[in-house]
Amino acid sequence: MDFGHYEPLNNVERCLLLFVFLVAVTYVYTEIKAWHIILYPLYRNISQFISAGMSTVQDYRSGKYYKPWTYITPVVIVSTKKQIAELSEAACLSQRAVYADMFGFKHTMDKLEHNTSDHKVIRTRLYSRVLQVMGPDHLNALYPYLLTRLKSNLDEQFRRGFISKGCISLPIAQTARQVASSLMGLMFFGEALASNDEFSNALLRYPQDIVNCMAAFQIAPSFLSPLMHAIITKRGRSMSLIQSRLFEHLSSQPSTWEEPEHTKQRTILYNMANLAKGSDYWNASLLAQSLLGIWFAASHQPWMNLHFIILEISVRKDWQTALRQELEQASPLDYNRLEQLPLLDSFIKETVRFNPLDKLAIRRKAMESYTFSDRSVLVPAGATVCVSAYDQMHNPQAYPEPDSFNPSRYFANADATQSRFTDVSEYFPVWGYGSLACPGRFHASLVIKMVLSQLLLKYEMRLEDEKARTRWSWETFTMPYESTRVIFKQLM
Repeated sequence: MDFGHYEPLNNVERCLLLFVFLVAVTYVYTEIKAWHIILYPLYRNISQFISAGMSTVQDYRSGKYYKPWTYITPVVIVSTKKQIAELSEAACLSQRAVYADMFGFKHTMDKLEHNTSDHKVIRTRLYSRVLQVMGPDHLNALYPYLLTRLKSNLDEQFRRGFISKGCISLPIAQTARQVASSLMGLMFFGEALASNDEFSNALLRYPQDIVNCMAAFQIAPSFLSPLMHAIITKRGRSMSLIQSRLFEHLSSQPSTWEEPEHTKQRTILYNMANLAKGSDYWNASLLAQSLLGIWFAASHQPWMNLHFIILEISVRKDWQTALRQELEQASPLDYNRLEQLPLLDSFIKETVRFNPLDKLAIRRKAMESYTFSDRSVLVPAGATVCVSAYDQMHNPQAYPEPDSFNPSRYFANADATQSRFTDVSEYFPVWGYGSLACPGRFHASLVIKMVLSQLLLKYEMRLEDEKARTRWSWETFTMPYESTRVIFKQLM
């Protein structure tokens, strides 16, 4: 073959070659465009995920954390007294449902049914009568036994602490949680059950399991919730143990319970069983499940508030001195004297106002679309409607100079009735509002006051590291660091 001679292409060949070239270019362009359509969303999503992840890491390092990549339920805020009252009472705005979604009660509370308002009145009446109506009298009678239990538990906590230069260092979150759980256990179930190591450990672990599941459920896809619950809670070990013990008690006659009469008849377990006797609605299984739910609500908030109150008092030496003097003047302390101490009550209330555990309060889930009676607010079905607790408790009309820490504001006016920690108000929505206001607030208040009074009468307190961060945020929630430690120096 002679390669030295090149025959020029004729016009037909040129056109054919140009056609083939154009077809090839078109094919390549089409393929590139197709892959662009496929890959660009992936690239965009990966880019957004990386950006969200970096933002989350930065927020976590600065003490904040949230879930930037998941769907957020619409939140509607109401603020007037009339709206708050309506929010609290509207039948289709469910308190039960919003927390069931948040904490995954389908898994963490043994398939608790929450998307219903059936028997709402029956449940509310029983809880209110046991906790709110009968509660203060029972707490008064239980006080000596609670005090003995508290002193024993505090001694145990201090024996476990680190001793340095004559002082004792304690991890305050762990200490507050264990001491509060011990006292609440006696209030709820009596000395015998609360002193059982296996049962008391389950009572302590169960609220932690729910909070851990809450965080996991919000991050992970919903189909993984059963698996995550099984891993985090060891297949619901604490929940199952608590329910089985309660079911055994509630299925038997109270006369067979191994508990002295003077404490048994003042426990929440006994009185719920006694008042539900003969009911067509209540049975042993439902009572056990309801007690489990009340236990979570009652045991979680007191220790969290107690933790932040101890932190606040540890950096305010002048208030330590003033509160100690008030306690010494009221000694010997009993339930009634402890409840009548204005400085102690005011310091607790101001700390909770200044450091709310949740910036939102009185949360409700709209089971169907709802329009408030003044036509000002429309809540779509499935949305959460609530009150901004932070804004209400920083309202300058209710709290002059709201950004200053001032416990004296609650009794500064001699002509006015003192505002109490357990008072329910639209400007202090910590306890809720209306008929669904927390009926166990007297139990929570007593736990906090008993622990604080014993610590103040025996120790001076300060933070081990005054520069260390002491709290972080999960969305609207304020969370304690487990590593925060307080130094206790015994008074001479």
